[in-house]
Amino acid sequence: MIQIVILWVVLITTNLVIRPLMPIDETRYVSVAWEMWARGDFLVPYLNGETYSHKPPLLFWLMQLSWWIFGVNEWTPRLISPLFALGSTLLSGSVARELWRERPQVAEITPFVLLGTSFWLIFSTLTMFDMLLTFFVLLAIYSVLKLSRSNSWRDVFLLGLAIGGGVLSKGPVVLLQILPVALLAPWWLQHKTTDFRWRDWYLKLLAAIFIGASLALAWAIPAGISGGEDYRNAIFLGQTSGRLVKSFAHQLPWYWYLERLPLLLLPWLFFKPLWQGAKQLTLNDTGVRFCIAWALPVFVMFSLVSGKRIHYLLPLIPALALLLARAADEIKDIKQWQKSYFYVWFIFAFIAVILGLFPALNTVYHWNKALNGFNPIWGAMLEIMLFFVIFSNRTNIRQIIFYTCILSIAAPTLIAASYLNVYAERFDTKPIAEKIAQLRVENKPVAFYTGKYHDQFQFHGRLIQPLTLLNSPETLQTWVQEHSDGFVLVDSEKLPKDVLVYSHAYRAGQLGFVQTETLKKYPDLIHTLQP
Repeated sequence: MIQIVILWVVLITTNLVIRPLMPIDETRYVSVAWEMWARGDFLVPYLNGETYSHKPPLLFWLMQLSWWIFGVNEWTPRLISPLFALGSTLLSGSVARELWRERPQVAEITPFVLLGTSFWLIFSTLTMFDMLLTFFVLLAIYSVLKLSRSNSWRDVFLLGLAIGGGVLSKGPVVLLQILPVALLAPWWLQHKTTDFRWRDWYLKLLAAIFIGASLALAWAIPAGISGGEDYRNAIFLGQTSGRLVKSFAHQLPWYWYLERLPLLLLPWLFFKPLWQGAKQLTLNDTGVRFCIAWALPVFVMFSLVSGKRIHYLLPLIPALALLLARAADEIKDIKQWQKSYFYVWFIFAFIAVILGLFPALNTVYHWNKALNGFNPIWGAMLEIMLFFVIFSNRTNIRQIIFYTCILSIAAPTLIAASYLNVYAERFDTKPIAEKIAQLRVENKPVAFYTGKYHDQFQFHGRLIQPLTLLNSPETLQTWVQEHSDGFVLVDSEKLPKDVLVYSHAYRAGQLGFVQTETLKKYPDLIHTLQP
């Protein structure tokens, strides 16, 4: 679908231009891939010289593949997750086509509903594992649907490939996303072929799991042998039973996801026809049953597990987008859609006005001095876009969904551009990383003393050796005594500027280098720098 691809290209290109790799997650994952690349070890991921068992290797492999083709750079690793987002968006239309063959409009609008969903939009641009997992979950869902109609071993292999890809993307959690809907097939599968047998269904499901497990073990077994006992125990136990036990520590209430669910479906919840269409959906619709069997059990299980992160719900968003698209297809009255579209357009217009006027209002009312650098040009750009969109041709539902999708992409992107125009340097780890690399070239010892290190400087500094980590005043004092010509990276907000060699804004604070000679001369500074 050419329109989806064009919108994706605009979104991702803008994202690459307006922001750097964001700490701590994006910089960490690219640095892990860099350490594997620098070590020539493609089995075991490393973080600051130690084995990294928190995530499987597929994302790291793809980053290294991009470097093998294009050379070591920043932009190709940042394209990997967005490419899987594009694949997932297009694949959602194929799933819709399988579910509602008699309703072609659902398949046409589903990708636009998904791409225009604010939550999906944000994670489409981030370099994280969740979008890879989502793609393989969607591929598995598509395979389950095809298998229910064809009963073919080709679809069994495709399902196994999806399971294997999901495990290599983010671990065995992929089975939690897939198995409920497959096991609940007797509830949603209303029209079976004459040769269909439930025993064969479940045997083929087991065969697919075996194929997927075999693909994952083809990496895990040699990686476990190469990485040593601790790493082996971590990847075989820590990512499954260990984490599951810890997840029931009841850190967050069961309704935490439920409270945030409406925010995940913006801006579509502002369309009244979607609510009206949703009321008309019934369980007699096989597609509706399928989406419920897909999303509801997983949502309930995630709600019961206390270890919650909002991005854990990302693989469920396509199921919700399918239901929204199906509800939209239920309401044929174009006047109702046009009326609702105007209200949604008005909300975006209000955002554009605020974005354009905020710098001037902040200057007058002095809300926050740091925000005076906001440029009204971003609000003006959104206003111009709104002007053209309001006069565009909107004679059918598909066009209304399409133009809403455009606004859904434009508004958060321009808001982010406005913010990053002022604060992007605070998220750029390159200046500090390059300073570390420069000191290393000069054979100067460098240590890190600002709390937990997330590997945020390894890639941008192209660091080969691990960074020395200090975690207490005692270890800092010992290191200072042993390295008279060394430099320590510290929270520089806690120090006078005249004792710093170099300082750079970092996130909400400031990081800088202080010489060990200075710390020897002023030993009280060591206690001031408690991380």
